Amino acid sequence: MLTERDLLSRVQRLTLTRLRVWVAQGWIKPAGVATQSYSEADLARAVLICNLEDELGFDEEDVPVLLNLIDQIHGLRAELKGLLDALEDLPPELRATVRMRITRMREGGE
Repeated sequence: MLTERDLLSRVQRLTLTRLRVWVAQGWIKPAGVATQSYSEADLARAVLICNLEDELGFDEEDVPVLLNLIDQIHGLRAELKGLLDALEDLPPELRATVRMRITRMREGGE
């Protein structure tokens, strides 16, 4: 786990005030609220928010929308991975049938 100090030292342009505002807004959710311990995912999210605001020029009110969309994409990726894992457990002939139906749907057949 990382501390506030770790995050501040590893993320350029991140200040303590800025970090605490993001935590208050729910953009970053430390694992230990009382101890302010952060994960590597929190670190990556802090870098992302800095890039969105500082490098890409998004306004503060745009950030929650963008974070929500990114979170949805990650959720969908996890669900698709679970589906692919489940498909791999099927017998080969059933997997072939599923692949064929997916191909037909992509081509507009069903």
